[in-house]
Amino acid sequence: MRIHIGVSLLLGLLAVAVCKHTVATLVAEGMTLKVVGSPAKTINMSMANFGLPKYGGTLRGKLIYVSGSANYYKNKTYRCHPRDCRYGCDLHNSVPLIEIDKEPGMAYIMMVDRGPRDSVDDDPCYFLDKVFNAQQLGADVVLVADDKEEPLTTAVAPDTNDTAVERRDLTASAAMIGKDDADYLRDLLRDGQNVTVVLSWAKSIPESELVRWEYWTGTTDMCGAVCSERVEFTNEIAKQAMKFQQLSLTAFTPRYFLYDCKEGTTNTTECKSNCFSDGRYCAEQSGNYTGKDVLRMNIRAKCLHRQAMVNLKGYVWWEYTTRFFKACSMSTGQYNAECARTVFDNLTEEYSIGTRDEWEKCVNDVDETAARIEILEDDLISQLGNATSPPLAPVLILPTIRINGGQYRGSIKATPVLRALCAAFPDGHEPDVCNENWISEDECQGPNGEGYVKCKVGTSNGTTGCINTFAGYQCTCHSGFQILVSPDEDFEEACQDINECAVSIAPYKNDDCRCDRCGCINTYGSYKCTGRRENQCTPENNYGGCWHGTYKNVNVTTCIDTMPEYKQKSYMGILNENDTWYRCGECPKCFRSNGNKCEYVCSSEEICDERANICIDQRSGGDNTPNGGKAPSASGGVHPGFMILVVLGAAALTGGVVMAANHIMMKKRMGEEIRDIMSSYMPLQEEHTRNAASAAGRGRGGGDRGGGYQERIIRPDEDSDEEGRVGAYGWSAGQPAAASAVLKAGAGAVPTLIGASQRATWAPSTSATAGPAPVPGAGPVFSSPSPSAAAAAPLKPIASKPTVDAFGGADDERPQSVAPPAGDADPLLGRQVASSSSAQKTSGEENPFR
Repeated sequence: MRIHIGVSLLLGLLAVAVCKHTVATLVAEGMTLKVVGSPAKTINMSMANFGLPKYGGTLRGKLIYVSGSANYYKNKTYRCHPRDCRYGCDLHNSVPLIEIDKEPGMAYIMMVDRGPRDSVDDDPCYFLDKVFNAQQLGADVVLVADDKEEPLTTAVAPDTNDTAVERRDLTASAAMIGKDDADYLRDLLRDGQNVTVVLSWAKSIPESELVRWEYWTGTTDMCGAVCSERVEFTNEIAKQAMKFQQLSLTAFTPRYFLYDCKEGTTNTTECKSNCFSDGRYCAEQSGNYTGKDVLRMNIRAKCLHRQAMVNLKGYVWWEYTTRFFKACSMSTGQYNAECARTVFDNLTEEYSIGTRDEWEKCVNDVDETAARIEILEDDLISQLGNATSPPLAPVLILPTIRINGGQYRGSIKATPVLRALCAAFPDGHEPDVCNENWISEDECQGPNGEGYVKCKVGTSNGTTGCINTFAGYQCTCHSGFQILVSPDEDFEEACQDINECAVSIAPYKNDDCRCDRCGCINTYGSYKCTGRRENQCTPENNYGGCWHGTYKNVNVTTCIDTMPEYKQKSYMGILNENDTWYRCGECPKCFRSNGNKCEYVCSSEEICDERANICIDQRSGGDNTPNGGKAPSASGGVHPGFMILVVLGAAALTGGVVMAANHIMMKKRMGEEIRDIMSSYMPLQEEHTRNAASAAGRGRGGGDRGGGYQERIIRPDEDSDEEGRVGAYGWSAGQPAAASAVLKAGAGAVPTLIGASQRATWAPSTSATAGPAPVPGAGPVFSSPSPSAAAAAPLKPIASKPTVDAFGGADDERPQSVAPPAGDADPLLGRQVASSSSAQKTSGEENPFR
């Protein structure tokens, strides 16, 4: 029977739809979604009227979708009975079992389908059920995909006893998404593809320095779960709401929901017992109390608020309401004027808001038969919205909260409502209470909080920290770490270890890092100097444990000292604690491997030619290969001595020719120089035949040289010229660039590390695959912590994190660190979603929120 009770009560929430005051138009209050790494596409969604939306913030997470018809999540097909898993109605009995592998610091967004609409099952699958089922699997946000393209609407939870538990325990945020947008996301998720999205509630509520808000409520406490939640909410939020108003941060107005009698029914018993002014102002009957009883008690509460406002203490309404619910309950039969007077008397002694006579006068001045009752008309105009300036969306759901003209969507609980109020302040101007953990989700809480993980709180030995903020979190990265900010729309922060060995000269000012046999090892948040490493390839160190021997009074070994490679790794920041500075190599020339040893292959009559790696037979003049095979004998052909003489003769002849040519060229050059000097004092006959540039040449001390001479200029992309001069990007021969710079450390200006408060652009983690070594003397490099980028230009710190809407805002508010796409204007900017779409709902629908 749940469907019949649920539909009737759900339509009861929309009972105003049958009244003559207004039509039932639910305005979609929006949030937005963007797929990370996809072409610029913003998806608008309509928030449900339950769950806990993250007003004023953003959320990054993995998108999940399951189905029995295709592979999506984990590239699997999931079967549910009796309805497909994609509807989210029967997720608890899936085959295989749906398990969300929660990663620390990662949120999960699950998309389910609307429907099935043609189901004949007596147990309906409400939006609320879908969201609650997905939350039990571990989803943080649930998106319900519409099954046909139509304007987005607002999902409302049915007011039944068996759904009250779900409403109370619901912590996930919920929204509806259009069919075309859902199809787009399904295409991205097909075949198990991973899709990361960023959800934004940043501009879901209009902002103002003084936040004006209204709470549409009632004085009754016997209307099922809705009334129970209303009483509980009032008790929870009263203290903070009063504090906000006392500090002049908010301007609060209590509102009382009104019904009216349908045209032509004003003379019925129902209208006469529940309405004032011939059916214009009506309230619902509750228990043994008529609508007129409720209206009179509502008027008393409104009169108290007006009197308190005159005395600049409008916040006292919260205290009156909480005490009234406790003392004057309908269930105890104390819902009457006398009980209200007692509450007032106790209250006015404490807060001095005026006399009881003033309060009673306000109540008694109301003419219940008048065509217009001013104190009720004010609520009616605000409820309809059309007569206000500017026009507002009508209030159709009880209870409703309206903040700066926008309607709050979500569970009526103190924490999410206060978060919505905080989101209505300009960015950075939220009251301190907004940063408290019970209002702003504590993302710094370990071990799974996003800020706790990204700021490395649990692994940095106290050198990093996390500060919970209203919009998210902030990392505090101290010495040895730098703050990285994601270029995506959520401006996500993280602490990244600084590789001091690669980007700073500071380690190499330490003798234990800078000596010719020292190195620098990067550690988490710091660095370590190795100190002097002994040469292991010496007899004192047993040649590093490698094979060694003595042949013809010469020590030979396979031990190779690799200190140059060791230091190169140090400069690149990839040196590890276990790296060695020596290794055992291959057997020497004229030796061959024999197990773990090397043996000499030349006989006693042979000598080893190490350059050719052959054995030469001294007796025959021939030579053998290291394998013992006989090489061709030199005596069988031309004598080697003759060949040497031929080579020497050719070299002498070549040298003579070169010297002669050089003598001729020098003589010619000297003649030209003499003629140039003489031409400065007397005209020469051949002057007209000389090159104009040569004739204009000056002496040694001036300008361009004559005879076409031009000095060698080093280009910036050259290492050096033929004379060994170093270019702008080159290094002189003789030692590695980084080693040269380290040896010169301490001379001249020494660059320092970028401070922890400065921020670098997002970059991948340090990789062990590196390019050329960085130059410690060239200053810090922060454009990428990876060794391959260590020689790049130093990073310019970006501005502080923008406090603008991730998916909206004016062009001049666009974060400057993110370049807009080429072509037309950025489609992510300037799009309004708060009141852009609405859906017409009538009482004739069987179940408008299935």
